[in-house]
Amino acid sequence: MMENRKVIGMIIPTTDNSFFSALAHYIESHLAGYGYRMLLCDSNNNSENEREYLKLLAPLCSGIIDVSGLSELGDGLLPDDYPIVFVDRKPFSSRVIPWVGNDDESAMYEATSYLLEKGCRNILLLPGLLAEKRESPRVSGYKKALSDRNNQVNESLIIYREGKKSSQEETRDIVMDVLSQNKKIDAIITSSDRSAFSVMKAIGLLGYYAPEDIKLISFDNTPYSTLASPSITAIDRNPERIADKAVETMLKLLSKEEVSSDNIIQVSLVERDSTR
Repeated sequence: MMENRKVIGMIIPTTDNSFFSALAHYIESHLAGYGYRMLLCDSNNNSENEREYLKLLAPLCSGIIDVSGLSELGDGLLPDDYPIVFVDRKPFSSRVIPWVGNDDESAMYEATSYLLEKGCRNILLLPGLLAEKRESPRVSGYKKALSDRNNQVNESLIIYREGKKSSQEETRDIVMDVLSQNKKIDAIITSSDRSAFSVMKAIGLLGYYAPEDIKLISFDNTPYSTLASPSITAIDRNPERIADKAVETMLKLLSKEEVSSDNIIQVSLVERDSTR
């Protein structure tokens, strides 16, 4: 690695997602304020791509900020003392690597509990896509909320995307298929606002209305959630605060300062018309 090179690498699962794009935008902006440039890589939700990018960026950059899809950061992939910060997702590692993100389990617990309090009992969960198959903390939060209120967990109502089509297409197809077979679905939680738009289209094609027939909550809370009709209740993940903390943590690593291993950024549930 060249000395005094003020470049930070960043890896995200896809640029085709408003939350990850917002993270990259805010992180680049914050880094620029400290005189750093950023190199951005899109792993396309592929774990091998991510590993290749880690090896590619390491000699070019002072450090890497990684929104990882890996289940484990294998030994030898990066030098043991190489500065890396995980954001949003946290793979297992034999070394202590700082992480910045939301408590997704608690966020999903809050969203599911909110719907249960609204009287919903058959909640379809679309937790999103992970490059390497493992249970998402969002699924854990969903199951815990149901169990805590003596509701049976129906595994058939937890459906991951396969990543073979765009998020919009896969979400639409999943929702139309499930609703065609299960008329009791009364709520849906999606992994992003973009997916939520596909849910709205799918339920409309099948003659359902939100929130009268099916209530809807999404993650991200981008400006687009207010433009839908009805407007979409969403979990605001505060990407700018995540970005600010990630940059702060990276700069401390580069300065050999002590950093916290877990840095949780609080979420908030923004109620709109899709759950009223």
